[in-house]
Amino acid sequence: MTMGKLPKGNSRLLKIIYFDEVAANDYVTIKNGGQIDWTSKENKEKLVKLIAEIDAQAKAGFNFISAMKASISGSIGAGVDSKSASIMESTISNTILTDYLEFARNDSNIHQFSGGEVYAPDNSITMYKMYSSYLNVVPKDQIPIDLGELNNAILGDRGYYQMILESKETSKTVLRFNINAFKNDYRLADLSNMQLTYYGVRVGSCTQEQLSMENEFKSRKKKKKIDVSEIITGEILQQKEELFKVYDVVLAGVMSE
Repeated sequence: MTMGKLPKGNSRLLKIIYFDEVAANDYVTIKNGGQIDWTSKENKEKLVKLIAEIDAQAKAGFNFISAMKASISGSIGAGVDSKSASIMESTISNTILTDYLEFARNDSNIHQFSGGEVYAPDNSITMYKMYSSYLNVVPKDQIPIDLGELNNAILGDRGYYQMILESKETSKTVLRFNINAFKNDYRLADLSNMQLTYYGVRVGSCTQEQLSMENEFKSRKKKKKIDVSEIITGEILQQKEELFKVYDVVLAGVMSE
């Protein structure tokens, strides 16, 4: 597994598997100083290009203003057909992706991971999430519990799920994924079967133990056990747990070889 800054240019990215557009847009907004200055020459050119791309793709009857409003509000009104709104949203998404990569390639805080094996931690909520959907094929009368209620109790409104990235060259790293950011019907379980490149930002750290379903919500602070040898010798033995760095993934995709 390799980790480092992003390569110059984004031509190596062949297919997008995962893209957290909200996180990417927030990042771009922050890098722009909290707002986009549309009076600058560069952003004026971007806006002109954006409108030109939408106009080129849209057929007769496309209402740009209505589509813009629908895309921003997240709803499609009666005056805007779904195809037109889809064109608008797709073009804006591509612009966010381009801007994100442009800023990220020069930002040492954005880390790139390539290679290694990605898998769900044992006995974790992520593992439960991955396999719970397969239980839907079992007839309800053969299951003594209500799966819907069980999923709601365990998963609740959880948005992020953790996977472990591991290789021979590098220690274990935890990658967190927004369940709503997967593209083209890909899911968490698909990550283990693909060789992807991940772009993320570090958000913290955790231990292997904290990744289990049982311990995930427990406090890190533990009562120190009294050791007889420490009392006799007066020496305090330090027991350090291995900490894994945790990264929120913003973009994941297939790169050209």
